[in-house]
Amino acid sequence: MLEYNILHQEFISKNTLFFIGNGNREFGLKVASYFNNTQISNSIIERFANGEIKIPKIQENIRNRECIIIQSVSATPQYNLNDLMMELFVLIDAIQRGSATSIRVILPIFPYQRQDRKDYSRAPISSKMIASFLETQGVDRVITFDLHAGQIQGFFDKTRLDNIYSEPYFIHYIKTEILSKISPDNLVIVSPDEGGVKTATRVADKLNCAAAILYKERAAPGCINKMILMGNVKNKVCFMIDDMIDTAGTACKACSVLKENGASEIYMGACHGVLSEPALERIQNSSFSKVIVSNTVEILSRFKGQDTSKLEIIDVSKLCASAIERSIIGQSLSEIMML
Repeated sequence: MLEYNILHQEFISKNTLFFIGNGNREFGLKVASYFNNTQISNSIIERFANGEIKIPKIQENIRNRECIIIQSVSATPQYNLNDLMMELFVLIDAIQRGSATSIRVILPIFPYQRQDRKDYSRAPISSKMIASFLETQGVDRVITFDLHAGQIQGFFDKTRLDNIYSEPYFIHYIKTEILSKISPDNLVIVSPDEGGVKTATRVADKLNCAAAILYKERAAPGCINKMILMGNVKNKVCFMIDDMIDTAGTACKACSVLKENGASEIYMGACHGVLSEPALERIQNSSFSKVIVSNTVEILSRFKGQDTSKLEIIDVSKLCASAIERSIIGQSLSEIMML
């Protein structure tokens, strides 16, 4: 795992109590470890024989304390996404009834975020539903990484939401791993679709290099009918950037298009490595040199014994810890939004 020290933060908050859910516990424990004057609850969420969520008796005193829940709601080897979502709701209820001063929910990946609008008749807006659940339970603040759609922030009326960007880590990766070998004139930042144009151009401006965009038409969800490149990538190193990579169908199709248009080397950076089947196989069989993801989602434990040589994982736990600290002591989060 790659650890870049691009953030300097002192952790001075006190009287905080961390609860780590079963979703990506390694990440949650690592975030909590940055805090010197805090406590991690010994309560580990269990199941009854019929599958219902069981919260063991919480031994720590909750009354008048800042309580922080870290739960990555994405599939693990043991639990599916909906199991982990229900875990979160039941845990919030238990803490709320213990008279906590405030409850902060850390969702490294926001669940159902791709269902952010009504794009066909009688469609649900599932990410709005998740926001409503969290607000109804009295959550004070939600902190998440790289929302798929910025409008999700507007789904919350009372609960405050902070959307943290992993972009600075990918910029650092490009500077240290790619621009140490080539000049910016030979680098192109690529957006895989129209929605990522702003991100791609912003990163390109910071790196003083060119940008390109891939226009795509879908025949059906997850099925690309046509993909057209707008920009010059001939004999260039391409770095494609996106918020998440799921089945890798779009990513690998884009990689093929870039290769066909003369790209010499192709990388991809995505905050959330959801990597549903058959993503890993597709990546390993593609022309990607590396696919770089963060540790917001549990990855290595899901692919034990499999070839992950084309995957790189960047640790963003300190950025998450810094956002929590700043939200508690009243420091500005805008300073770490775009380092």
